[in-house]
Formats: sequence, C-alpha cells, structure tokens
Amino acid sequence: MNDYVPRPRERYDAHWVIKRDLANIIAKYTEWGDLETAAVYKEALARYSGD
Repeated sequence: MNDYVPRPRERYDAHWVIKRDLANIIAKYTEWGDLETAAVYKEALARYSGD
C-alpha cells in the first residue's frame, strides 16, 4: 500500500534567495573586518535590487 500524499510545494523565489545570500556574504565580510570586500558585495546587491 502506498501512503504517499502529494503536497503542494512552496513557491521558490530565486530573487529572494540571491538577495538573502548577498546579505549574508556582506554580514560575514563586515564581521571579519574586510569592509572593502563588503562594499563590493553591497554594490552588487544594490545593482541587483535596482536601488
């Protein structure tokens, strides 16, 4: 007997994932004190977000 019940999948928002990952990268470099690299990623996040 098969008890598998298909469930609807949550919508996958790739843009949100990219923004989240860039924010995490910025936080890590800031934490490590590498503000120059963090600024590069902040610029990338701003371009990606359209700001």
